[in-house]
Amino acid sequence: MSIIKIALTGGIACGKSKTSQILSGLGVDVISLDKLARQVVKPDMPGLKELVKHFGNDIFNTNKSLNRGVLRQLLLESKSNQQLIETVLHPEILMRMQTEIEKLESKLVVVEIPLLAEKNLTHLFDRAIIVECNKEQQLKRLIIRDNINLKEAKNMVSVQISHLLRLELCDKLPVDIIENNLGIADLTQKINQLYKKLINL
Repeated sequence: MSIIKIALTGGIACGKSKTSQILSGLGVDVISLDKLARQVVKPDMPGLKELVKHFGNDIFNTNKSLNRGVLRQLLLESKSNQQLIETVLHPEILMRMQTEIEKLESKLVVVEIPLLAEKNLTHLFDRAIIVECNKEQQLKRLIIRDNINLKEAKNMVSVQISHLLRLELCDKLPVDIIENNLGIADLTQKINQLYKKLINL
């Protein structure tokens, strides 16, 4: 039987990474596309060299590693920057994801993929998990996580698709929605319940 591929998505700072950690603790194989994205921009990797061609050495730290803060600013700066960066990096990231999945012998795998809806990647998965929280919680968590101010946090949230657009995933895949507005104990309980459901698919 082929492995069940489950996309884990949701807005920025809504709790995707924490959900991944809890699922991993339960024994689920979890692949993070953010981690794969870091691999493809390591020093001397083709992806990083291509970005330098377009944006110059300003995207480097002093040790020639990628300055992710600068890259984030470039992403937010213009739509053309965003499209260019994604065109360079996304094919390599998705290829690595597929390679990782093919190594597994599990019943299911969860792939943490922030841009599932935005990049229309539902065809790669069998079902999805959406982690949500209210706007107040989202901004508060983002400010603390990235050590930024409220204006910067609102700007980062504004470039993402809306909650309603993300819910349109339900038209394409079976979707489980996790509301993460309380605390870690509540989130853990909800994920434990979901895990019991998923292993019995």
